[in-house]
Amino acid sequence: MDEVLIAGEHCLKLFLENNNNSCPIQPHDNCQYSRNNAVRKYIDDLTVICIRQFEQEIKISHKTEREGEIPGVIKCDFKGKLKDLNNHLINECPLNLINCLFKPFGCNHTCFSYNLKDHLITNMKLHFDLVTQLLQSMKQEIQLKDNRIKQMERDYQQELLKYRADIEMIKRDFNEKEKQVLSNHAKIVKALEEKNSKLTQDYELLLQKLNHQHKEEEKVENKKQSYEYTALSSLSINFNLFRSSYKLINTFNGHTNIVPSIDYSTFDDCQFICSGSYDKTVRVWDINKNKQIQSFNRHLLDVCCVKFSQYHYHNHHCNVVCSSSSDKTIRFWDFKYNQQLQVFNGHTNWVYGIEFSPFNGSRYLCSGSGDKTIRLWDVETYKSLHVFNGHTKSIRCIDISPLQSNNNNNKNNDIGMIGGNGYTICSGSSDHTIRIWDIETTKQLIVFKGHKYDVNSVKYGSNELVNIILSGSDDESVHLWDIRSNKQIQMFKGHTNNVHAVEYSPFAIKIGDEVVSGNSNVICSGSLDNTIRFWIFDQIRKNYNGITCLTFISLKKKVKNYEQKSKDDCGIYLYYGSKKGPIRVWG
Repeated sequence: MDEVLIAGEHCLKLFLENNNNSCPIQPHDNCQYSRNNAVRKYIDDLTVICIRQFEQEIKISHKTEREGEIPGVIKCDFKGKLKDLNNHLINECPLNLINCLFKPFGCNHTCFSYNLKDHLITNMKLHFDLVTQLLQSMKQEIQLKDNRIKQMERDYQQELLKYRADIEMIKRDFNEKEKQVLSNHAKIVKALEEKNSKLTQDYELLLQKLNHQHKEEEKVENKKQSYEYTALSSLSINFNLFRSSYKLINTFNGHTNIVPSIDYSTFDDCQFICSGSYDKTVRVWDINKNKQIQSFNRHLLDVCCVKFSQYHYHNHHCNVVCSSSSDKTIRFWDFKYNQQLQVFNGHTNWVYGIEFSPFNGSRYLCSGSGDKTIRLWDVETYKSLHVFNGHTKSIRCIDISPLQSNNNNNKNNDIGMIGGNGYTICSGSSDHTIRIWDIETTKQLIVFKGHKYDVNSVKYGSNELVNIILSGSDDESVHLWDIRSNKQIQMFKGHTNNVHAVEYSPFAIKIGDEVVSGNSNVICSGSLDNTIRFWIFDQIRKNYNGITCLTFISLKKKVKNYEQKSKDDCGIYLYYGSKKGPIRVWG
């Protein structure tokens, strides 16, 4: 635009608010507004008269033209700067209209201040009526609020009564449920007391049965010990006969690798040996028929140890052999029905040695492993009962102390977790130590140190030798250890290679003119130097292809009517396994 329009800021804002921000001159885009302070100052200093006086003069001039001069008109004499006009209009102008004093009561009349008194006098009744109406309205409103308050109080009382009724109902329900809970609790307590009483009776009955069973076992063991004592006494003069007449009388062929373990047992008047081999098989042989009757090949790696299970035979009427392997498992085989019964998984490395407990009818099995631990298993429940830790390297052999039938403290053997009170485990390890463990307390008792290399075989003595441990090692030596003194009592040297098997022989020999009876005083050891040696007096040398395990067996040989027992037959046979697989019998 070529021209500039000057407008008051307040007026322009009102116009823009009421006209959608359109230009006051003509519609166009991008209309620009700016504040000019110089023009504002100039305009603020302009001299003006009162706006009300100006409007009044216009009205009077129109009336004068029509009616003539109007008397008694009040005038405003303000004549000053524009910037002071607003203050004048608000605070000083006599032409300013004021509201009626009764405006709060509803009178909306406005007039000049000098006319207010006339208005009040003239409209006195109107004002009184307005005040009366307002008071009446306020009274009605107060009454409504009072009624509302009373209604709220009534509602509150009803809600309170309802809540009280609900609380009483909850109390009744709670009391009923409490009575029911107490009644159920009393029933449960009574049932538990009855069950506890029954369990106590069952426990006492079980104790009686166990004590009876233990007494029966003692009788059997006493008979066995008596028989063994008699047999040992009769054999005390037969060691010279054995060593002078020994010869290879049988060989069991079948294994194709090292046989590290053999065991002997009788089932139903039949005599068997079992064998485990690095050819991954477990084999069972009938001694009477002189042949292999069963072979199991489900182990994935070398079979390290085999044992017959007397527990399965006496409690479940099963002919069972147990085997441990480098595949970390222990397996149970029924060789009568050619089936695998159970697998123990728990060790994390090869399992070399296993041994059944002599107490509680051989119910418990002990195992030693390359994972440096010894585990005790319950054969009946197939559970691991405890893990013995202490060895720092692989465990290569274990044994359990023999049945304590002649021990006065044996009466307490049925007390405790598994009935192993007073029994110990002996373990030999690649850490060169032999350790003794208490089965019942699961604590390590003794550590024997003396071997220089791996301990491959450990054995407890029997009867008076029960506290003597026999051991064989890769250091080519055989040691005897006394548990009571915690010391080595004797060492035998003579082997020229690793000693893999040690046994107490059934022989007792003369010392001078005295016959040693009741105990063997001859020990036996087998070595990779291809010899079996008897200590103290003699040794047997022969090329046996490395001796890895051995055991003495007193065979129940039946003599037919037309046969006669040889005068050179002492009744004791030596069975041993070798590196190349055959199992040989000497006697």
